[in-house]
Amino acid sequence: MLHSINGISIFIKKNFRKFNPDRQSVLFLHGFGGSSNDWDEIISLLGSEFQLIAIDLPGFGKSSKPRTDKFYQTDFLVQLIDEILCELKLVEVVLAGYSMGGRLALKFAHKHPRKVKALILESSSPGIKTKSERQLRIKSDAELISFINKNSLKDFFTFWQNLPLFASQKNLPIKKQRSILLNKINADSKIGLTNSLKNFGQGEMENLWNKLSEIKIPTLLLTGALDTKYSAIQLAMNKLLPNSSHKIIGDAGHNLHLEKPEVFVNLVREFLQTLK
Repeated sequence: MLHSINGISIFIKKNFRKFNPDRQSVLFLHGFGGSSNDWDEIISLLGSEFQLIAIDLPGFGKSSKPRTDKFYQTDFLVQLIDEILCELKLVEVVLAGYSMGGRLALKFAHKHPRKVKALILESSSPGIKTKSERQLRIKSDAELISFINKNSLKDFFTFWQNLPLFASQKNLPIKKQRSILLNKINADSKIGLTNSLKNFGQGEMENLWNKLSEIKIPTLLLTGALDTKYSAIQLAMNKLLPNSSHKIIGDAGHNLHLEKPEVFVNLVREFLQTLK
């Protein structure tokens, strides 16, 4: 269902009609180039034991795809999550984010710790540590923006899925790989992709490494054993977060909930049950 929030339309799907304070609520945030559809299998596997919500961030899926930069910037996105919680009357929520969505979840939890009961961060980073590294990432993202503008969405997502970071997805059934590609092409736009990179890329995000010690809420960190980059990042995060645990899923890469949905769900359910 589309909701008018802060001047744009945001698509929100949920598995409940009326909020029940006795059931744990989980809000899922997708990654770059994704949508709320990415969580359908996870929501189905978790079932009705929890109140589950997934949204399309600005520029993605069925949500508005505005041209204005502010709708993709960190402050607006944090405010947007806050407005969604108010819209759905969620007093305390578990935020679950994949990659880019995990960065947003972490930023929101740092700014509004009392509104977040726990965090589930899948293959996510708290930012890039040095200014020089951030500048290199901004330059890299600018080149990617140029590539998107000069090519079709099919060309871009074919290129994107062939990056080494997603190599393990080649082990998925061909039918599922094609379905993923088709969903991305149909759900996204050049406007959303380029504005997201320009305004909420890792080079633009605030470095939160030195603030992790301030985030005291329970946090589950999830990475794939084949994703050595993010496994190392979250191993370092686990040492700095006061109340976290880090689980590495074997024979999986960057997108755990896509590659190993049953294992992912079992770890999430186990974590959510500890919060009761």
